[in-house]
Amino acid sequence: MYAVVYRWRVKHGAEDIFRQGWREVTEDIRRNFGGGGSRLHKAENGEWWAYARWPSKEMRDRAFAARSGPMSETLKKWNDVTDVVGETWLEITDDLLLPEADLGPEFHQP
Repeated sequence: MYAVVYRWRVKHGAEDIFRQGWREVTEDIRRNFGGGGSRLHKAENGEWWAYARWPSKEMRDRAFAARSGPMSETLKKWNDVTDVVGETWLEITDDLLLPEADLGPEFHQP
């Protein structure tokens, strides 16, 4: 299994467009292309980072090559509001990350 870390710079005022697009793409990939889901983060420096899991590079490549349905329109919008900073592939060798549902109450406070 692989994890991919993606980084973007998002134009000021376009954060909601970006976040909605990230959700649409992630859900489309999970539903139609076998992706393992993703988490989106905003860094202190204003960059946006996402962590996504994939069973293989080939599956990710097929998903991004298809760019069909909602993914196609969303990616067009993203090009107008983002600059891609980077993409890094990581092979997962050990996994001790807890699922959200298993985290204690201290993780769920506002």
